[in-house]
Amino acid sequence: MIEVRCPHCGKFLKRPQSFAGKTVECPGCMRTVQMPGTPAGEGPAPRQPKPSAPQQQLCVDCGGSFPTGQMLQHNGQMVCTDCFYQRKPVVLKYRKKRGRKFKVLVWLGVVLAIAGAVVVIVWAVR
Repeated sequence: MIEVRCPHCGKFLKRPQSFAGKTVECPGCMRTVQMPGTPAGEGPAPRQPKPSAPQQQLCVDCGGSFPTGQMLQHNGQMVCTDCFYQRKPVVLKYRKKRGRKFKVLVWLGVVLAIAGAVVVIVWAVR
């Protein structure tokens, strides 16, 4: 698999080795991107030196560990580019839950609405 970042919009593109050296269209911005490597039959692609242990960060959406270059800040939290470009909703860590008080108020409203409807019906029948 060949992975390359679009220089125009920053989206990661993944293509099979058969696309080496070819020009493809980015699905994010619809511009052409040159895939790295040499076409099949022209010899092996030159090896690039591996970076020394890139810093890893966790995605708050999928929980995966990714290099810093593949992370984006979205709504104040770090999200991997795959989750961000797939438009997955980001669930905030500290979401306030509705408590018992809210549920009691909802049920009280329902009971009062039913009681009011009964009073109107009884008054209309008289």
